[in-house]
Amino acid sequence: MTTRHVVTSFALALCSLTAVLARTDSVQATEVIGGTCVPDSTTVREGFYETRGFGVGFRGNNAGTIRLLCPFVDTGTPDIITLSIIDQDGMEAGARVRAHFRRAKIGTNVAITIATCDSNTSNINGPHTQICEIQPRYKIRPIDEWYWWDVVIERTNPRVNVEFLGVGVRYFGPTL
Repeated sequence: MTTRHVVTSFALALCSLTAVLARTDSVQATEVIGGTCVPDSTTVREGFYETRGFGVGFRGNNAGTIRLLCPFVDTGTPDIITLSIIDQDGMEAGARVRAHFRRAKIGTNVAITIATCDSNTSNINGPHTQICEIQPRYKIRPIDEWYWWDVVIERTNPRVNVEFLGVGVRYFGPTL
């Protein structure tokens, strides 16, 4: 009797592990770290941004806006945005990071926002990853569109630490 219970328990554990591994294998990710993004010309002129390790934040006691343009190269239908940030004041108005997932038809200069993730929708005030759903889901079409991240870091209170660490998407289910 005992041997049969051990074998049955082992078989159930093996099935559970296989299910977890199968689910994990179906999760794909595309990410970019903050330090690989390019500041726009206004941000360069103002000169108060700095890279911190691999992230981007404000130099000294400066306040204002930092805008970064980050590459996105992938295909499929992403489910969620993962925005990694430090927003010391949580949902307060002293600082925020927003990542806009954008697209444009090749041959135009008209940007269309697919989805946005905003650090001020969470009250966590330390380093964390903000998860935002992409709704409605959008099928990436690299044949006739360009895609990129447009990241805006804002600080009105110079005493608040705010930093953009990275952004990405996750694919969980079947594509559209």
